[in-house]
Amino acid sequence: MRDATVVGKSLVLKRSTFHRHPKAVESLTKLCVRHGTLPKRQICKFEEGQDVLARWSDGLFYLGTIKKINKLRQSCFILFEDSSKSWILWKDIQTGAIESGEMVCSICQEEYSDAPNEIVICDKCGQGYHQLCHTPKIDPNVIDTDEKWLCRQCIFATTTKRGGALKKGPNAKALQVMKQSLPYNLEDLEWDIGHKTNVQQCYCYCGGPGDWYLKMLQCCKCKQWFHEACVQCLEKPMLFGDRFYTFICSVCNSGPEYLKRLSLRWVDIAHLSLYNLSVIHKKKYFDSELELITYINDNWDRIQPGELADTPRSERYEQILDALNENKTMFMSGKEIKKKKHLFGLRIRVPPVPPNAAVKMEKEESTSHEFKIKGRKSSKVTPVTKEINNGEVKKRKPVGRPPGSHRRKILQNEPCETPALANNTDTDPVSENSLLETPDQRRYSLWI
Repeated sequence: MRDATVVGKSLVLKRSTFHRHPKAVESLTKLCVRHGTLPKRQICKFEEGQDVLARWSDGLFYLGTIKKINKLRQSCFILFEDSSKSWILWKDIQTGAIESGEMVCSICQEEYSDAPNEIVICDKCGQGYHQLCHTPKIDPNVIDTDEKWLCRQCIFATTTKRGGALKKGPNAKALQVMKQSLPYNLEDLEWDIGHKTNVQQCYCYCGGPGDWYLKMLQCCKCKQWFHEACVQCLEKPMLFGDRFYTFICSVCNSGPEYLKRLSLRWVDIAHLSLYNLSVIHKKKYFDSELELITYINDNWDRIQPGELADTPRSERYEQILDALNENKTMFMSGKEIKKKKHLFGLRIRVPPVPPNAAVKMEKEESTSHEFKIKGRKSSKVTPVTKEINNGEVKKRKPVGRPPGSHRRKILQNEPCETPALANNTDTDPVSENSLLETPDQRRYSLWI
């Protein structure tokens, strides 16, 4: 089990309030499907006051105490060590061995133990699993030998970590074997239109919850999302919202994972950096000289800019500034709201979209995931029209009423300079709830 002292306080300051779709209760039953059959009984094995390990959306386990139990929604209200509280699904809670009573299978809750489906006890947590209930199936040789055997939950708990799972050692090899199969049926998951969230909150090899917009990789074949902490192919820790990878999971690749870094443009580097700064510091605007370029220089290796990697430090700021000023539908300058012009922020706070084929259709679906920056005026760019007065061309903003007859003639002769902005999905205002149900209550608070 993961020792509580290993858990960093800085990343568990807040945990999200439990929000699920009404269909979640019915769909969660599907997660226990084994060999085409449902478990005969759904028994709650938890008690109030019990100390447990709860898997969070980063794929890691954290120590907490059960305060309430909701049998209908199959979840527990857990108080964590940092005094934060959250509802956690039963599937994401790990317990210790049962102190009294007959040993039962943790999956099907049955007591029988007969060949070729005997109950095997995990040497780490003390939980029992039928050979055929566990994923993957437990080899009969495990029963005949005295070698230690760890269940799937304990393998993940002892090998997953921030920056990527362990790559060497016996547990790392066991993790690679576990990752050849998923503990759930991928076809049973109910996804949104953009294939970024599912009703069951079931992602990755571990089957735990996740947030696609933080540190997760999407397999370009099965489209499932995988935690940074659970993959073994990363050379460097991920940045928040960094999807500039071509990734194939172990299940689809029938072996070790495949990972290829995609090239970044200057506009991508600026977007990715501003997004990470907003997640870390929970601010809207950042000084391009003091904060943005400093973050880029300090994290240049982690950004992995590809062809731009050899750009001298002295030339980076000019390139970033050009990208910020040339992409006004993406970035907002402080001078637009009567602040310092060297302040910049994202108009729509979403991660940058990579150029690979897996996300080419994302522009059509983006409105279901974007959300406005909280507490800020509409970020849509104001279209500019031209008016001719005594042979002199003047720019003016459109008024709120329909144009008069004289202006109609001018508009017919002088079309608007920026007609494409009306169809640009990056600037359309959307609901704050379109990405997150309660953005101010998420573990990573979006804005203060």
